[in-house]
Amino acid sequence: MALEQVAIQTAPGLIDGIQPIIDLIQPVFLKMSVVVGGIFGAYIILILVRIHYERKSIKILKAIRYDLDHLNMYYGIKSSKQKRGIGGKILDAIKKFKLQTKMKREFYSETKEKDKEIISSSEKIASKNKKIKKNKNESKHK
Repeated sequence: MALEQVAIQTAPGLIDGIQPIIDLIQPVFLKMSVVVGGIFGAYIILILVRIHYERKSIKILKAIRYDLDHLNMYYGIKSSKQKRGIGGKILDAIKKFKLQTKMKREFYSETKEKDKEIISSSEKIASKNKKIKKNKNESKHK
């Protein structure tokens, strides 16, 4: 009640505009304060303070995201603005699968070539060893 009188003295034009709202809400608050007790006002104040600080922290987090998105774009990294939908994810999966199969083919073709080289070199070594043994046997018999 005393708060209402102070408000009337400080801003009489403001009170006339919101007086119907005050008349509507005041009985509800009075009944709730009687039911809940004197701590009711403290709860409302704490809730309002909590809402204020949560909004403030959300603004700060949005600013941080904005800065990070711009840094990521500058360095060429995907940012939160470049999120891909389902279609984009499917296309990425197809591209990844094609790249993996191409790499597997290249790897297997390279290993086959290396195997052929190893086999041909081992055959050459084996033929040289046969010649050497043949020459030793001929030299022993002579």
